[in-house]
Amino acid sequence: RNCIKPANDWLLELDFNGAEIRVLLGLLGLEQPKQDIHQWNIDNIYRGNIAREDAKKRIFAWLYNPNSKKIENSIYDRESILDQYYDGEKVTTPFGRKIVVDKQKSLNYIIQSTTADLVNERAVAIDKFLEDKESFVSHIVHDEVVVDMPDSERHLIPDIKEIFSNNKLDNFKTNLKAGKDYYNLGDLNL
Repeated sequence: RNCIKPANDWLLELDFNGAEIRVLLGLLGLEQPKQDIHQWNIDNIYRGNIAREDAKKRIFAWLYNPNSKKIENSIYDRESILDQYYDGEKVTTPFGRKIVVDKQKSLNYIIQSTTADLVNERAVAIDKFLEDKESFVSHIVHDEVVVDMPDSERHLIPDIKEIFSNNKLDNFKTNLKAGKDYYNLGDLNL
């Protein structure tokens, strides 16, 4: 990561806070928490009795293990998602992607594919916004888009963040980092 340097002055990293959990909420048609999703889960799912890292591990372990019952009877309704997007042979995502998969992996495929498509869609929207600028989309990694930008275009960051945050499922909380290389990125609070 420290070998990846900007062509301009800075790298700006945008990523969805708890992307897969936010996608799950979006697919369920539920409102997105404005705060950190893992803190929200601590407060609302685990009732404050767990550390952030443990909450994060538990929610993802539950999400991707269809046999896990650890947070059953919560707002996270896996069966509702499967009823809507899985026909017993294939998943069809909100983006129309069709993937043949067994039941065991079906929820994982729905969420991972939808997350990837949301991020790619947002990267294209950012790229379009930056068409007449020096800044450009440098690369995409899982749920993050990295923009290469000069100092003279730092004023665009709020607009870029807004474009990234607003997606087909809702407005997702977005984390920002910036730095002189891809390894040394520091939090950027707007």
